[in-house]
Amino acid sequence: MTRTEIIANRALEEDIIERLREHGVPPLYTKVPAVHGAGSSGERHGDHVWPEENVLFLFYTDGAVARTIVDVVRSIKRQYPDTGVKLYQYQVDAIVL
Repeated sequence: MTRTEIIANRALEEDIIERLREHGVPPLYTKVPAVHGAGSSGERHGDHVWPEENVLFLFYTDGAVARTIVDVVRSIKRQYPDTGVKLYQYQVDAIVL
């Protein structure tokens, strides 16, 4: 099983979801709607100094879907090169309780 994390500027949220749906990625994810921090794309704190915010998506999928998510995020990064979006993937053992 693959855990995929997408951290993106909230301006890209709808585009990410729409494109994942268009590519057949099941709508099974966790979304953290207001994520604050600092990274290579700048600071996001949702305040008057750094007004933007990020969104975090977490997916747990098989390998084929995980690869599709990577392809979709790559295409979004190409279209919006100056808007922050990062993707991280990890192989995990699933234990369902």
